[in-house]
Amino acid sequence: MAQNKAAAPDSDDLQDQIATLRQDIGAITETLGQMAKAQRDSMTEAAQKRFDDARSRGADAVSAAQAQANALNAQAHDFVQEKPALSLGMAAALGFVVGILSTSRR
Repeated sequence: MAQNKAAAPDSDDLQDQIATLRQDIGAITETLGQMAKAQRDSMTEAAQKRFDDARSRGADAVSAAQAQANALNAQAHDFVQEKPALSLGMAAALGFVVGILSTSRR
């Protein structure tokens, strides 16, 4: 009776397969690392863009507020120049009201 040997892998075949698996796992790990780096770079770029946009909007808001404050200051200065007696009376009345409101009632 002839013995049929099943094609059983020998140790050399197994070592070759393990080496191939190691190379495949290394390639997969490298690919995943590259994908993670690309995603990190993309997210960093998006965050930097949002920061720059927010900083720009903040600078625009500060400029607008400064312009408005300067305009109000100019209006107040013009009012005081045109009507000094009325301005002095309004300042005295405002001081009186603040003084009354700031005193404690017992």
